[in-house]
Amino acid sequence: MIKKIHLSSNIPLLMNKMDNYRSFVLSIWIKHGSRHETSSKNGLSHFIEHLFFQGTEKRNAQMISLEIDSIGGDINAFTSREFTSIYIKVLDSYLSKAIELIGDIYSNPLFPEEEIEKERAVILDEIRTVNDTPDELVHDLFMENSFPDGLGQPILGKESAVSAITRKDIIDCYNEFYGTNNCIISCAGSFEEKKLIDSLEKNIIPKVSKKSAITNKANFSPSLRVHEKNLNEIHLCMGTETFPFNSHYRLPLILLNCIIGGSVSSRLFQEIREKRGWVYNIYSFTSFYYDTGLFGVYTASEPKKINKILETILKILKKISENLKKEEIERAKAQTISQLIFSNESPSSVMNNLAYQELYLGQYFTLEEQIKQIEKVSFNDVMDVANILQEKNFSITILGPVSEKDLSVK
Repeated sequence: MIKKIHLSSNIPLLMNKMDNYRSFVLSIWIKHGSRHETSSKNGLSHFIEHLFFQGTEKRNAQMISLEIDSIGGDINAFTSREFTSIYIKVLDSYLSKAIELIGDIYSNPLFPEEEIEKERAVILDEIRTVNDTPDELVHDLFMENSFPDGLGQPILGKESAVSAITRKDIIDCYNEFYGTNNCIISCAGSFEEKKLIDSLEKNIIPKVSKKSAITNKANFSPSLRVHEKNLNEIHLCMGTETFPFNSHYRLPLILLNCIIGGSVSSRLFQEIREKRGWVYNIYSFTSFYYDTGLFGVYTASEPKKINKILETILKILKKISENLKKEEIERAKAQTISQLIFSNESPSSVMNNLAYQELYLGQYFTLEEQIKQIEKVSFNDVMDVANILQEKNFSITILGPVSEKDLSVK
């Protein structure tokens, strides 16, 4: 059963009570991410996420670790381009302890200087790890090339910016953006509603953000960028701007993505992997934000095949609207509905779904309603998106042992 209320601090609380489960998962979502940062402070949101676990007025970092382990739970956080999330998962019998712990971490971080320096070293190592992982790095480079302003900034931050962030920067950002008027709470699993609400009222200290995160308009920049690097393979990420999360084109694009490169029966996988054997892995993907979205393709290959692969990808994309078949759309619907139902069997996924719908849509649709929305997508809806995609200019990012002059595709 799904329910939404507001706590006395006016935080929206979304609840999905799931019978026959013993687990409980809750997350605090702060409306601040990497796209809201200035270039000189890129990585600040991710830095704060790390520091939430490095000490409060009541607990040091070791005490936090020991406490979550002593109740057999899991506590963690992640930063995205548009928000930061702190979450905790425990057995339902530990609900009160879990909320007291996550409430303390969110409401009372100390940001001690010595822990800032330790975490700075950890984050810089994390950035270097991504730089040594080409299939991750090429996605970051693609976003930077495609959206040169805020949205394209790397979530982890740039080494130069992270190295220069001060304790004052961290405290100022926390005070300005991480208040109870700039967040939501979502939870799912086994819980008693009154006990849950009472625990949240007691442990989430009302603090008002001085500012709301300003989302600068995302400006897509079609470009061809080659980043030469001594690797065994060439990594390719290419894509184009599409639609925001709340667009009526979102579901048709999700289905079209399945057809193009979202499954083993997709056109890209069948043509480039199965038929020609040019690559080990190729897939397409979608991303949706407040004001824009992305459709993209990733693959990696030996250098001498890159031109043939690029030409084939572009040919497949250009011909989608010419030979789209109804059976492909029905197959994509079956895949999408199955994944939705599978995810609904996990309290963590249900909790995430609740939050995304609240953050991006301001309302919640039940599983049954979401399935009906997918089933209602028509052949013409998908065809409309295919036609739109066909007219788009692409941003192409290549990482590996190749120069721009080696490419035949311009």
